[in-house]
Amino acid sequence: MARNQALVIGIGNCLRSDDGAGIRVAEALEAQATGLQVLVCDQLTPELAEPISQARAVLFIDAQMSDASEPTAEAPDDAHLQPLEASTLGDPSGHALTPQRLLALSAALYGHCPPAWQLLIPGEHWQVGDQLSAHTAAACRNAVPVALAWGARHA
Repeated sequence: MARNQALVIGIGNCLRSDDGAGIRVAEALEAQATGLQVLVCDQLTPELAEPISQARAVLFIDAQMSDASEPTAEAPDDAHLQPLEASTLGDPSGHALTPQRLLALSAALYGHCPPAWQLLIPGEHWQVGDQLSAHTAAACRNAVPVALAWGARHA
């Protein structure tokens, strides 16, 4: 990864229906040759601290449980972008590793924590399957331009 390049990390499992939304959006960005460094992963791991430490900015893209029948501020109807700050709270290993904890790990191990955001995509179905629900597929399509605009600001 080139130093000071913007980094996108798509998170999810494409074999668990809507859980694959983060990976699908990240792959769509990569296919557009945006100049963004794109990584995809089933879950966050401590090894991601090193590429994060080299990034100008980081965007985590992941699915979030939502109730599509009644969107709220906590579970919006469409993808939404939120700033993140490093946090040392929580377990730094396994499935419990959060983007905030990973940012803190990057700072602790490599002395650099870039500005970071998360793009959360509402999901409805988490069962075994490789298809997104109609609602999540639409949110993914809407998330791509949001991520592209983020990339243009941080490239």
